[in-house]
Amino acid sequence: MSEAVTFITEVGFPIAAAMGLGWFVSKLINRIIDGMETKLDTLDEKVQTSLDTMEERVSTKLDSQYGIIVSLIDRVRSLDNQSLKQDVLLKTLLGVPNLIDTDEIAKAQKKIGEKISNVKIMDSMEVCVRLI
Repeated sequence: MSEAVTFITEVGFPIAAAMGLGWFVSKLINRIIDGMETKLDTLDEKVQTSLDTMEERVSTKLDSQYGIIVSLIDRVRSLDNQSLKQDVLLKTLLGVPNLIDTDEIAKAQKKIGEKISNVKIMDSMEVCVRLI
């Protein structure tokens, strides 16, 4: 305590009071900053947890959407192939083999992977189609 009194007598009361107030303000600011850092760390952990759960939900939804899109693409290909088969069959039954597009059949074989085989044009312009 005698040190404080000698300091005040040497520099004066206003300067000593300003220095004491400066020390108090610096301690107060340090305490506030430490508290804010703790709160920010807690908030950052909560945000990270929330982001992880959202990312997991979005990933799950994207996986299911991907599966739906793949199944829709397969369905469209299947329907395209079925319409091609029906077109060939109808033209064969009607006896108009010159309207059958063999290039379209070849494309369907390559794209879909199903086998359309034994397309033969007979002398009497009959078409025999065997779909496997």
